[in-house]
Amino acid sequence: MVIVMKNILNYYYQIIVDDINDSGYFEYNNHHFCLYEYRRNLNEVNSLFLLNNLMISNGICINKIIKNNYNQVITNHDNNNYCLVEIDYQYIEGYSLKYIESFNNSELNILKRNDWGKLWSIKIDYIEYQLKHIRSSYPLINTSVNYYIGMAENAISYFNMLSLNNIPLYISHRRFSYDNMFNPLELVIDYKSRDIGEYLKYCFFNGKMSIKEIVSYINKISLNSIDYLLLYIRLLYPSYYFDLYENIINNGVLEDELNKVIKLSKSYEELLYEVYLLIKNKTSVLNILWLNKNNM
Repeated sequence: MVIVMKNILNYYYQIIVDDINDSGYFEYNNHHFCLYEYRRNLNEVNSLFLLNNLMISNGICINKIIKNNYNQVITNHDNNNYCLVEIDYQYIEGYSLKYIESFNNSELNILKRNDWGKLWSIKIDYIEYQLKHIRSSYPLINTSVNYYIGMAENAISYFNMLSLNNIPLYISHRRFSYDNMFNPLELVIDYKSRDIGEYLKYCFFNGKMSIKEIVSYINKISLNSIDYLLLYIRLLYPSYYFDLYENIINNGVLEDELNKVIKLSKSYEELLYEVYLLIKNKTSVLNILWLNKNNM
């Protein structure tokens, strides 16, 4: 793979490097770069490039997409797509999430991900269809998936109850991790609570924040009533499980990786209950009975 990436850089970008790691990171002319494999819908490429340039021109911290010698954002090689990004910003300890309202530009609409109920329902329907064909091959998925589908269905039902007219949208990430905070290829447009929720789930399941620390974090941030409810729904939706599920089915990740989240299920229920108690003191919030019963 390293040889392939070197050849791509040489032919498509006229960049010759001696050292590049398996993830595509390298240094060239005293600047840091990464050659990412592009895994998103190709229809989103132009909008991602536009958003990237709008952010840079407005002084917003984000790494820069570099076009190839043919003035193209995406480089296709052996039926795989790649994108070169200059790394000017990396996560440092103590950096806080920035809440940046999206630009009012119709060309960015394809990046919107704010219809959670519809998107999640499509995912659940697809997973349930897949399960008919894979259950016998994945025993751990077979015994655990219904629990997480149930959580997702609760989140979908709750989301569909909300009235969300004229709620501002923000520049967000598909999934938060320290590695992709400034990655322009990971950007979407969504409610403010998306990034907060995904950040807190990332911290919980990677042992970076305790339940007490997460509750304290939520208590300190400034949110309106709708944002608090959306945050609760975002935390309820088990993206951490479904992301692993997809990596197991599609990318060859070992099924045993699911144990890392399954063993924390009771602790995560406790977190959800503590967040519910906190938000209940700030706005009217739906009581999810199974959470209440399990944590009384």
